[in-house]
Amino acid sequence: MIAALLLFVYRSPITAAVPLASVGLSLAVARPVVALLGEHGVIEVSVFSVALMSAMVLGAGTDYGIFLLGRYHENRRAGLAAPEALADAYRRVAPVIAGSSATIATALFCLTFAKVSFLRSAGIPSGIGILAAMLGALTLTPAMIGWFSRRGRVEPRLARINHRWRRIGTAVARWPGPVLVTAAAVLIVCTVPLLGAKISFAELSAQPATTDSSRGYQAMHGRFPDNRLLPEIVSIQADRDLRTPAGLITIERVTRKVLEVRGVRTVQSASRPAGTPVRQGTLAYQAGQIGEQLDGTAQSALDGMSSVDTVTATIGRLDTALDGMQRGLAGAVDGLNRVGAGSQDIGAGMSGLQGNLREVSGYADPLRQFVNGNPDCAANPICAAVQKIVKPLDDAVSATGTLAGGAGALRDGATSATNSLDGTADAVVTMRGALSQLRGLTSTLRSSLDTVDPQMQQMTGYLSQLSSDFAGSPEGGFYLPPRTFDDPEYRRVMDMMFSPDGHATRLLVYGDGESWGQDGADRSDEIRVAAAEALKDTPLAAGGVVDLTGVGTATAELIDYVQHDFALLVLATLVLIFVIVAGMLRSPVAGIVVLATVTVSYASALGASVAIWQFVLGQPLHWAVPALAFIALVAVGADYNLLLAMRLRDEAAAGVRTATIRAFAGTGSVVTIAGIVFGLTMFAMLGASVVTIAQVGSTIGIGLMIDTLVVRTFVVPPIAVLLGRWFWWPRRPLRSSRRYRREHRSVAPSFAPPR
Repeated sequence: MIAALLLFVYRSPITAAVPLASVGLSLAVARPVVALLGEHGVIEVSVFSVALMSAMVLGAGTDYGIFLLGRYHENRRAGLAAPEALADAYRRVAPVIAGSSATIATALFCLTFAKVSFLRSAGIPSGIGILAAMLGALTLTPAMIGWFSRRGRVEPRLARINHRWRRIGTAVARWPGPVLVTAAAVLIVCTVPLLGAKISFAELSAQPATTDSSRGYQAMHGRFPDNRLLPEIVSIQADRDLRTPAGLITIERVTRKVLEVRGVRTVQSASRPAGTPVRQGTLAYQAGQIGEQLDGTAQSALDGMSSVDTVTATIGRLDTALDGMQRGLAGAVDGLNRVGAGSQDIGAGMSGLQGNLREVSGYADPLRQFVNGNPDCAANPICAAVQKIVKPLDDAVSATGTLAGGAGALRDGATSATNSLDGTADAVVTMRGALSQLRGLTSTLRSSLDTVDPQMQQMTGYLSQLSSDFAGSPEGGFYLPPRTFDDPEYRRVMDMMFSPDGHATRLLVYGDGESWGQDGADRSDEIRVAAAEALKDTPLAAGGVVDLTGVGTATAELIDYVQHDFALLVLATLVLIFVIVAGMLRSPVAGIVVLATVTVSYASALGASVAIWQFVLGQPLHWAVPALAFIALVAVGADYNLLLAMRLRDEAAAGVRTATIRAFAGTGSVVTIAGIVFGLTMFAMLGASVVTIAQVGSTIGIGLMIDTLVVRTFVVPPIAVLLGRWFWWPRRPLRSSRRYRREHRSVAPSFAPPR
C-alpha cells in the first residue's frame, strides 16, 4: 500500500524506492538488535512490541525519506543544481529528522517507566527502531538520492500541488480567526465522544471469537451462571488452626459479610461448601434435633407413667402379703414356743423315766450276769426265762434314753426355729418400712412427671417451631460441632478449602456482571473491605490477614497501574518533547503551541476512535490504546508541526503572512504525503487478528490524518499568524536580506528543469 502510494505521488519507481530502501535497511538492522538484547535479557520484548516497532519504523522511516526528497525537489524546482540542492536539503532537513527521531524515541523510551509490562515492553524496541530509521534516513537516503541524481532518476515532476497549497496558505494567512474557529469546531466534534468513552479491560475480548479459549468461554457463559470460571478468591491467613468450631464461625461471618456486597451472587467457603447455608450447620436446626429427641424422651416418660402405677399397685399387694406373712409368723412363733415347752417337759419326763428304769435295771444285774455267763442260754429253760426278763428291761432303758435325746433335740429345734422366725419377722418389718418409702418415692415420681410433662411439651414445641421458622435462613446461628471434622465427606471439603496446616482458608466469590471491567474492579475492592470488616471483633482481629486475587482484583490493580502509567507518561512525554521542540525552535511559546496542538489532535483522534469502535462497532477501546496512541500521536504530530514551524522560522524575515504562505507551499505536500503514508501504515494494523493491535493502529492512523489534514493545516498556522512575533518570543528569527534572498528564490517553476 505504501509503495503504491509513493509510486502514485512520485510517478517514478526509483524515487519511490528511495525511502522504502532506507526503511528496509532500518528494519534489517533494528530487528536483530532488538532480538539480541531481548535474548540476553537486557530489554523486554513481546509480540506486540515487535509489531509496533515494525509499524513505527515503516511510518517514520518513510516520512524521513519524504522530508528529504521533498526539500530536495523544492530546491531543484528553485533552480539549484543537484549537488547543491541535496546539500541544502540535507542541511535543513537533517535537524528536523534528528529532532523528530529524538522526539519519537524519547517519547517511546518514556514507556520504560510504566509498571504494566504490555506498555513497558513496547518502548525500547520501538525507540531502537526509530533511531535505526533516523540513521538510515541520514545516511542511506541522501546517498541514494545523490547516486540517482547524477543519472537524473529522482527529479521532481509537476508542481501544481504546490500552487494548491499556496492558495490554502493564502486563505489561512488572510482569515486566521475564522479558519481557527472552524478547525476548532471540527476538533471539538471529534472530541465529544470521549465524554461517553468506556475503556475495556476484558483481555478475552481482545482475542478473535474463533479461538478455542473464546469459544469455550462463550459456551460456559451461555450455559452456566455468570463468571463461573472467574471467581474472586479471598484468602484468610491466621496464626492458629481454623479447623475448629470457632474458626468456622469466623469463616461464616466473613462469608455472610461478603454476600452483602453488591453484585455478589454466591460464596463457597468451608462453612458453605456448596455455596448455600448448610442445613445441619445452624443452631436452629440443632435445636430442632434436640427438640425431637426431647419429644421422644418425654413420650417415653409418659409411657413409663403406667409402669409407675403398676409398681405402686404391686407395692400395695406386696404390703398386704407381708402383713399376712407377719401375722402367720407370729402364730408360728407361738406354736413353736409351745412345742419347745412340751418337748422340754417330755425331755424332763423321759430323763426321770430313764433314771427309774436304770435303777430297776440295776436290780436285775445278777440276772443279767447269769444270762451272760450261760453260753447256751437258749437251751436252758431258766436262763431263757431270765433272758426274756432282762432284755426288755434293757430295751426300755435304751428307748427311754433315745426318747430323752429326741425330746432334747426337739426342744433345741423349736428354739432355733423360734429364733429364726423372730429374725424373719424383723426382716418383714424392715421390708414393710422400705415398701412404705418406695410407695412415697413412686408417688413423688408420679407427681413430678405430671408437673414436667407440660413443660417438656412446651419446650419441644418451642424448639421445633424455632427450627421450622429459621429453616433455610442464614439467621439461625452457625455452628458445626467438633464431630463434623471426623466426617469423611467434610474431610474432602477441608482438603479443598484449608491449607494442610489449617492456618489458611479460601473463599470462592462469584459475582454477576462483567468481572473484567470496572464492575469487577469495584466489586473486588468492596469484597476486600467487607472481608476485613468481618474479621473485627473476632479471634482473627489481630492475627488475621486478608488477601484477594482473581480477574476483578487484577483488573482493579491494572486500572490503578494504567492510570499511574498514563499520568507519568503524559507528564514525562510532554516535558521531554517540549524541551526538544522549544530548543529546536528556540522559542518556548512555539514549543507550547506545538505541544498544545498535538495534544488536542490526540484528544480528537481518541474521540473519533471511540465513536467508531464503541458506538458503531460496539467494542470499547482496549486500555492500552490511549497510552500507546498518545506516545505515537504526540511524538509524530510534534514532528509534523515542528517541520512546519521550522519552515515558518526560516521564512519569518518576509513577514508572518508571507512566511505562512511560503511554508504551506514548501511543506504542505511533503507533510501531507508523510502523514498519509504513516497513517496508512497504522491502518494496516487493522488486519491484525488481535483487536488491541487493530485499535491501536486505527487510533494512531485517525490521529495522523487529523493532525496532517486539520491541525497542521488549519490550527498551527492560524495561531502563528494571530500571535505574530510573539510566536517566536523571546527571540525573533531574522536573517540578513542578502542571505535571505540567496536562500529563498522567487516562485519556483511549475516543471522540473530539463534533464
